[in-house]
Amino acid sequence: MVFGPLMLLLVSVLLTASASAQVRVMNWNVARLNGDPVAIQDVFAAAAADDQPGFTVAPAIVVLQEVTSSSRPVIENIIQDAIPGIEYASATFTVESSENGSGGAQMLLYRTDLFEEIESGHRDIPTGAGRNTDRWQLRLNASDDAAGIIWVYGGHLKASNSSSDAEIRRQGAEAIRADADSLPNGSNIIYAGDFNLYSNNEPAYAVFLSSGSGQANDPYGTGSWGGNGNAIKHTQSPRLNSGPLVGGGMDDRFDFQLFTDALIDGDGFSLMSETYRSLGNDGNHYDIAINTGTNSYYPSQISRSNSLADALFDASDHIPVLTDLQIPGLLSCVLEGSLGRVVSGGSDSVTLLVANARSVATPDASAPLEYVASGDGVLIGGGSGLAPLLPSFDSQIFSLAEGMTGEFDAIIEVDATSGGVSQPSYELQTSGFAVRPAVPSWSGDSLVVERVVKAEAPGDSGVFFIDVPVHNLGWDALQSSLDLDAASGLANGFFIWEGLGSVVDARAGTLRFGFNTDGAADGQHVADVTIQTTDEDIPGETTHYLTIQLQATIADDDVVPGDFNGDGFVNGADLGLLLGAWGRCAGCPEDLTEDGFVNGADLGLLLGYWTG
Repeated sequence: MVFGPLMLLLVSVLLTASASAQVRVMNWNVARLNGDPVAIQDVFAAAAADDQPGFTVAPAIVVLQEVTSSSRPVIENIIQDAIPGIEYASATFTVESSENGSGGAQMLLYRTDLFEEIESGHRDIPTGAGRNTDRWQLRLNASDDAAGIIWVYGGHLKASNSSSDAEIRRQGAEAIRADADSLPNGSNIIYAGDFNLYSNNEPAYAVFLSSGSGQANDPYGTGSWGGNGNAIKHTQSPRLNSGPLVGGGMDDRFDFQLFTDALIDGDGFSLMSETYRSLGNDGNHYDIAINTGTNSYYPSQISRSNSLADALFDASDHIPVLTDLQIPGLLSCVLEGSLGRVVSGGSDSVTLLVANARSVATPDASAPLEYVASGDGVLIGGGSGLAPLLPSFDSQIFSLAEGMTGEFDAIIEVDATSGGVSQPSYELQTSGFAVRPAVPSWSGDSLVVERVVKAEAPGDSGVFFIDVPVHNLGWDALQSSLDLDAASGLANGFFIWEGLGSVVDARAGTLRFGFNTDGAADGQHVADVTIQTTDEDIPGETTHYLTIQLQATIADDDVVPGDFNGDGFVNGADLGLLLGAWGRCAGCPEDLTEDGFVNGADLGLLLGYWTG
């Protein structure tokens, strides 16, 4: 079956899908917008253009700390200006007076082409020092199972480095974990925010990593993040001098993204290897401003790195943390809705094309998409497979049930077996007109698939022909026509002159074989020939075979085949004798083919022997 039109339909799905529809997660303490607004916009733009992992994609989930009621709409405008062409929505935003008057609250923005918020999943969780951690529930668009849900906790735990501050952070982490542990096992959970953790020995850090359904994993590992040797992990502060923004240099890892097991297992939503990074941190700016000297975050683009470092210096007293998640697949299936004529019981009647239409910046960003396809009994076949990213596709083959004739309607069901898949199931309808397979036969009265044809000719008398009729036994409008495709086994002087390529339906077709007597030795010459036939060129066409043995006897020159009256010529007198013997005539000389009948085949031989 030709795949062209189906393939074009599949590719059109890709062309209409949103660009780079994968998940980049960004969290950033925006310091109540006390930094330079142009620099803040530049940092958002840089997060979308960041290609350090080898690809670029606009953030899909943005978690911000220190956002006030008045700064929230400003941020919404800034990010839309920074990343044009991507529509962001603000998730449920709550801010208490204590937060609004001090450090600000948590804010989440998400890409509407990828996610929707389930507002009932939002919680405000008191975590100490007048600060609440927000819990948001996001669903991947069109996904209908738990694997398409991401839970995001955005937090800002108590600052400062006293033991009492650490205890408040521990209590805050306990509150977050208590809530997370109440979610279903296997949930996709991201803990993101400014946690103000001074070391990996802090009790709050241990709480996040403790056992339970909400147990967190740190992509950097659980080792120390202190000192110059761990400078690449630091997020605070990109400046030395304080003012509206806190100074102190790049020497603390306060900003985190931690993930539950479900987000690091390589299935569905899952953290992509080597994508956890602090934007603009080149690991060479310990305890100094991020723009001191030369920044080499992009090793081969120093000017670009320096510009980013300057923007980070002016924008906030924290730098963003970025990660990239692979995304569950987007199932796409194509089946021709009108099949036309189809041979019932034939193989390869219907082809279903299946692909993962997720548009991603890099193939690794799409999770494996497994599926199963099944017919309804009218169509039989299908199976399971792994749907590749467009423009590649997987194909499943179905056959029309044997014995069907006339108009039919059929359904193929396709279901994703991987979790979180958008558009996870299809019910594809198609219709057509079923016909029986063709029935090739050497006889028009009964099924004859083997026969022997004999002929005689004098030596060196040139070429003579043997005409053999081929029938499509029992043909009517509910049966396929028959194509005469090929002949194999022709040898020993035999050849086929015409008849291949013809179509047989109500009227018999004729295969004209030839034999060249010139130079042929006296005696019998034999060729065992196989004729390949097929149903008409429609879905489900099958191949059939007929066999025939051609026997040519080269006799003395005095013997003239077809010379029934013995006058040495084959002419009208012999034709009259043959017509007089027409019909059943076992053993009579006019039965040149020796099949017990004098008919068109014998007439063809006689004309081949004609001398005039």
